[in-house]
Amino acid sequence: MATSGIGKLWKPVVNVTDLDEGERFWSAVSGLSPGGRHGSSDGDVFASLEPDDASDGAPWMLLQLVEPGSAGRGGTHLDFRVDDVASAVSQVEAIGGTVVKTPAGYPSGAEPYLEWAVMQDPFGNDFCLVRWPLT
Repeated sequence: MATSGIGKLWKPVVNVTDLDEGERFWSAVSGLSPGGRHGSSDGDVFASLEPDDASDGAPWMLLQLVEPGSAGRGGTHLDFRVDDVASAVSQVEAIGGTVVKTPAGYPSGAEPYLEWAVMQDPFGNDFCLVRWPLT
């Protein structure tokens, strides 16, 4: 029996230290195709791996560029899509989760395109709560 969750599982995010190698490796593993790169003024860089049919709701992955030596800790995490980040944060805290990064727009600045918070489960695993697109 399915239950209603705080958010909807959206995508896995994998930390990599080289986007080209990450795209090559994870495309071969997943059967997904490179779908574009995304950056911000903060210097964060991402590459998406998407299905060829690109239908709404089809699984996809996001590769997140990190500094060498930091890819191992929390190298993979889940993003959950939510309608209200602050409310989702409160709900996760109520069931034993903790806040790692408080809700904020991304990228920081005048025109963020998503709002997110980083949470941690009771076992120390990070995950994100994301409202996207901002409307």
